[in-house]
Amino acid sequence: MKILFLYQYEFIEPLGLMALSAFLKQARHECDFVDLAFEKNYLKKIQEIHPDIIAYSTTTGKHTFYQRLNIELKKNLSFFSVFGGPHSTFFPEFVEEEGVDAICRGEGEYPLLELAEALGSGQDHLRVQNLWIKHDGKIYRNEVRPLIEDLDSLPFPDRELVNKYAHYKKLHRRMILSGRGCPYNCSYCFNHSLNKLYEGKGKMIRKRSVDNVIKELKEIREKYAPQRFQFIDDIFILDAQWCFSFCKRYEEEIRTPFIAYTRVNLVTDEIIKSLKRAGCITILYAIESGNDYIRNKVLNRNISEKQIIDAVHIYKKYKLKTYAQNMVGIPDETLDMAFETLRLNARCKPDYAWCSIFTPYPRTDLWTYCKNKGYLTTKDFGEYFYKKSILRIKNKKEMENLHHLFSITVAFPFLLPLTRLLVKLPFSEFYFFVWQLHRAWCYFFKVKWIDISEIFLKE
Repeated sequence: MKILFLYQYEFIEPLGLMALSAFLKQARHECDFVDLAFEKNYLKKIQEIHPDIIAYSTTTGKHTFYQRLNIELKKNLSFFSVFGGPHSTFFPEFVEEEGVDAICRGEGEYPLLELAEALGSGQDHLRVQNLWIKHDGKIYRNEVRPLIEDLDSLPFPDRELVNKYAHYKKLHRRMILSGRGCPYNCSYCFNHSLNKLYEGKGKMIRKRSVDNVIKELKEIREKYAPQRFQFIDDIFILDAQWCFSFCKRYEEEIRTPFIAYTRVNLVTDEIIKSLKRAGCITILYAIESGNDYIRNKVLNRNISEKQIIDAVHIYKKYKLKTYAQNMVGIPDETLDMAFETLRLNARCKPDYAWCSIFTPYPRTDLWTYCKNKGYLTTKDFGEYFYKKSILRIKNKKEMENLHHLFSITVAFPFLLPLTRLLVKLPFSEFYFFVWQLHRAWCYFFKVKWIDISEIFLKE
């Protein structure tokens, strides 16, 4: 079978699609990839490929874009469409929408392989576990299969799939996933829903062996010579002993600078020292809210302000760049509470203070809370976290303005009294423009997220 993965460039590698491609190619299926951002006539390109299956990985917000695209493609081509990713996993009713033939919930390797083999051989494809399939007006809702226990058994992501485009081939930052699963139950995150979905289906927390990860890193380094790696595990330091063993090997055998995600309650001097010695240059950590009630009762973070401050002191001790993650416009949050978040960030002095406008994603606990409390104003879950709130909250416009002014106020805390006044003024579009400029500056020069040269890569 010929499987085509469709995607639109977002300055990162589509690691999930690459993993699926590697798994399918291992079983002798043919895989191709089209990035809509780099094809002047993507319809012609897709027609030339003539796929049997077109697969998408969708987050909530992006799902409508890919659905509309799929509808347009079906006017000119005959293929079976399957949508995976977070939106399909937690909002499986998406299968009812026009043009959607199937959705995949959870891990996609074996479901997509089984689907391809069933369609290719003309066998029944309606009972594939993890898939909800629409056929002749009926929807077949299949349960999920057990989790993949041995991650080392999976092939490395198929980077050649996307390296047909220079934008990917010459990226200076390469993404790595060393494990799957998160044990925490933050109310705004999908992990608690994923844990419920897979209850009784195996261990959620799984880690690749150190040998396996090091082998992949060496392969990437030899083929592409990246300037840095980024580990995109939810919490890279979740298993301290694994982390110590990995850092020792990384320091000896790799040494390429890298970026990693942490959780402040797990941070110790020994772990951060090991990361630094191995080559870590940037740490990501989440504050989310500076107000104890919002952070721990509403968001269910179970993290104290002291743990945040203590972790930051350790990051600073080892001279690591820091990237703090935050939200404003959270249910029950007042404007004063949101300014507590700003002040705590100013105290922590991250190299970049990311801030989102809270969006309640379907099937999360906080989405249910918003629905029950009457906070929701729409069923449209677009990518609004950059610009506006979709909640019915007090001081809505001030919250949106605070988002736009957040990172620059953290960078220059003397602006805080002025920001109190600026959030009340009707200059949201200008504030948004300033935020974009400041974010670009920090990404290029502060946290080394993107190199300017990557923007100008040519095909």
